[in-house]
Amino acid sequence: MVEEFFNSEVDKQNLFAPKENQALQKFWQHEKILIEFIKTGKVSCLDFLRGKDFYYKDVLGKFHSRFKAENFPTFDIICVNSLFTFFFDKTVSTINYAKKFLGENGKIFVGGVAATLVPKFFEIATGIKPHIRLLDKPDDFDKHDDIIIDTLPPDYSILDEIDYKYPVADAYITYTTRGCIRKCGFCAVRKLEPEYKDHVEILSQLHQIEKRFGAKKNLLLMDNNILASKKFDEIIDEIKSCGFAKGATYIPPDEYAVTIKNLREGFSDRACIKKIICLYDELERRLPENTAGKFYAVREENFLLSAVSATKEKIFELDDFVRPLYEKYFKRNPLTRYVDFNQGLDARLLDEHKMSRLAELNLHPMRIAFDHIEQREIYERAIHLAAKFGIRNLSNYLLYNFLDTPEDFYNRLKINIDLCEELNLSIYSFPMKYCPIDDPEYFSNRDYIGRHWNRKFIRAIQAIINATKGKVGRGRTFFEKAFGKNLDEFHELLYMPETFIIYRKRYEDNLTADWRRKFLSLNDDEKIDAKKFIEQNKFSDADISTVTSSNIRDLLKFYQVKRS
Repeated sequence: MVEEFFNSEVDKQNLFAPKENQALQKFWQHEKILIEFIKTGKVSCLDFLRGKDFYYKDVLGKFHSRFKAENFPTFDIICVNSLFTFFFDKTVSTINYAKKFLGENGKIFVGGVAATLVPKFFEIATGIKPHIRLLDKPDDFDKHDDIIIDTLPPDYSILDEIDYKYPVADAYITYTTRGCIRKCGFCAVRKLEPEYKDHVEILSQLHQIEKRFGAKKNLLLMDNNILASKKFDEIIDEIKSCGFAKGATYIPPDEYAVTIKNLREGFSDRACIKKIICLYDELERRLPENTAGKFYAVREENFLLSAVSATKEKIFELDDFVRPLYEKYFKRNPLTRYVDFNQGLDARLLDEHKMSRLAELNLHPMRIAFDHIEQREIYERAIHLAAKFGIRNLSNYLLYNFLDTPEDFYNRLKINIDLCEELNLSIYSFPMKYCPIDDPEYFSNRDYIGRHWNRKFIRAIQAIINATKGKVGRGRTFFEKAFGKNLDEFHELLYMPETFIIYRKRYEDNLTADWRRKFLSLNDDEKIDAKKFIEQNKFSDADISTVTSSNIRDLLKFYQVKRS
C-alpha cells in the first residue's frame, strides 16, 4: 500500500523537486530501500544518503509520518478477490487493512473462490457480506450498470504493475463453458458455478484483448468440463477460427508500440510506465556497449531509470530515440501457438469423435485427471485414444489423501510410467493433496489427513514431490529412484526419515543404510510399535522419551537428523 505514495504525481512534484537532477535520479534508484524506511522508520535504511542527499531525509520523514498515522490515499471502491481457503487469515487481514484506504461513504466488495465457499466466516471476520459465485448478471456490481463483468476480457496491465512474472501472461485466459455436470465430493465447482453453460462465446473477448494488449501466444481455457457440452463441435470450430488450429503460429506483437499506444490513450498509466521501464532495461542489455552507455545517460537525464521517477511526458519525448532501437534489436519471429484446457478433460466423456476433434487443435499438453484407481480402464482407454490421434504430450492430475490409499497413489503413478513406455508418450503427473474446502476445522489450513493416510506418509510424499519440483515425469529410472521399484520399496520410503528422502545421494550409503539395518533388526512387535510412533511424525526428545523400548528409541534418533 505504501507504493501509492510514490505514485502520486502531486507528491513527486511538490516533495521531490530539487534542482539537482543527478541527485534526484540517484535517489530514485533506491526505491525499495525508501519504501522500507517509510514502513519502518529505520534510520539505517538511509545509510546510502550523503551530503546534499540529506535533503531527502526530511522528505522521507514526512512520508513515514503519514504512513505511521495511516494518512493513506483514499478510494471510493475497493475490490478484494479471494482465492484458496487456506489463505483465509491473510485474506481477512487484507480486507480489514483495506478499510483504512476507504474514502467517506466508500465501499469494499469481497468475492472470489474462498468467499463463495465460506461466506459466513468472511462476514464474521470482516463485517462484510461477500458476493458469492460469479459476476454473471448485469446488476451484480452496480444496480445502474448493465455490464456483465464475467464476460469482460482480463485486464493484463495488472500483471505489469507487479514484480512477479506470471508464467502464463502471454496467453488468452478465458472460458468456453461454465460449470460441470459432475458432483465430485472433493470439488468446489458445483458451488462456484452451479449452472452448466454449454457455450460461452470467446471470439469477441480475444479481439478486445488483442486490440488493447496485442495478440497472445497461447489459449488457456479454464473450462471445468468442456467435453460435457452439447455444443462441443461448435466450440472446437470457434477455437480454430481464433487462430489455434493444428500447426498454428503467430508473430508476437510489438510490446513497445502497444505500451506507448496505451500510455497515449491514458490506459493504466502506472502499469504502462513500469512496463516501459522494463522494456528500456531489456533493450539496454541488448545494445552494443557504446550505444548502451548513451542510452543510459539519456535515461538518467530524463529520470527514466526508475518507474517511480518516470513520467509519461518524458517517455513521449524519448520515443523518437527509443523506437528505432527497439525495432532493430527486438526481432519478432513466428512462434507456435498452443491450446491448454487447464482444468483437465473428463476421461469418462472421451470417445473417438471428440478425440479426433481435439486433435485438430494445437493441444499442449492434454490434461486428464486420474483421481481414483477404480477408473483405471477408463483412464487407460483415454490415453490410448490420445496416442491413436497423435497427441503425445499429456499432463495428469492425481488426487491423493482423499478416499485413496498410499498404494493406490503409487499404482496410479506407475501406470503412467508404463503407458509412456508402451505408447512412446510423455505424461507429466501432478500429485494434488486433498484438503476439505469448507470444513471449519480444516479449510484455513492444510492439516487434513485422509482416512488411509497419516502425517508421516503425507510428509514423505511432499518431500519426494519437492525434489521433483511438483511433477513426476516419464522416466522409469527416475520414478523408481523417487518412489521405489515396487510397493515394498515405496513403503520403506514412506517410513524413511524425511532428511534421508530429500538428500538421497548424501546419506544412502551411510546413515540411510544404518537406519535400514536398525529398522530391520526390530522384532515384529517392535516394528508395529515403531511404525505407529513414526506415523505421528513427531520426533522431539520429549516425544522419543515416552518410548519404552531402547531399540525403538535408537531407531528414532535417525529422525532427528536435520537437513543442514
